[in-house]
Amino acid sequence: MVVGYDIGFNFILPNIEVIENIYDPQNQHNFNSMEFIPKYDLMTKNIPFFGIPILENLNSPNKTLVIGHNFRNISDNELKIDIFSYCLRKRCFVELPKFTFRTLVILNNLTSNAYESLPFEFSRLKKTPFIDLKKKFTSHLNPKYISLYLSKDNYKPFFLKQKIGQIKIKYVDCNCDEPCFVCKNKTLRISKGENNIECIIYNC
Repeated sequence: MVVGYDIGFNFILPNIEVIENIYDPQNQHNFNSMEFIPKYDLMTKNIPFFGIPILENLNSPNKTLVIGHNFRNISDNELKIDIFSYCLRKRCFVELPKFTFRTLVILNNLTSNAYESLPFEFSRLKKTPFIDLKKKFTSHLNPKYISLYLSKDNYKPFFLKQKIGQIKIKYVDCNCDEPCFVCKNKTLRISKGENNIECIIYNC
C-alpha cells in the first residue's frame, strides 16, 4: 500500500509506467473489485507493481476515510483490484466514493536486492501473520513501497502495519449498527499453509 500526496511518480522512481483506473460507483458498495489487465505478465516475470488510491475530493466527509486495496490473480495476465472503504471516525465500512486508482509498474534498473516477493510467516507467540524483513534484507529495513497480493476475495479486510524490520497484519473491525455486506461475507482470515498470499516489497 502506498500512502502520500505526491502523484508525480516519475520524480520518485525512474523507469516506471503509471496505469490509471477510475472508480465511479453507480451503486452503493463498501467493497468492490476493478479489472486490471496490464501489458506485461507481472507475476510470471516478477515485475514489481504497487497501487495508490487518490480521492477526487478531500472534503469534510472524506477526511477520515481510508480506502484499502489488494491485488488478486484471475488468470495468467489478468488481475483484480479489490477495494474497500473504511471510516476511521465511525470505525465502520462505508460507501466507496469516486476516486482514481493508479498502479505503478517498475520496469527496469532494479538490482537483485531492490525488491522481493515475500510470504507471511506464522508464530505461536504472534496472533497474526507477519513478515520478518531481517531474514531477507541486511539493510534498509523500512521499505518504501509494499504491494499486497491475495488469492481469494473473501478475506476479512486488513491493513499492513509496518515497523522497522517487520510487517504485520491489522484486521479491520467494524462497529456498524447492523451487519453490513463486508461483515457478512468477508470473514476468512489468513492461515498457515496457504499459497499465493504475499507482499511485494520495494526496498531501495
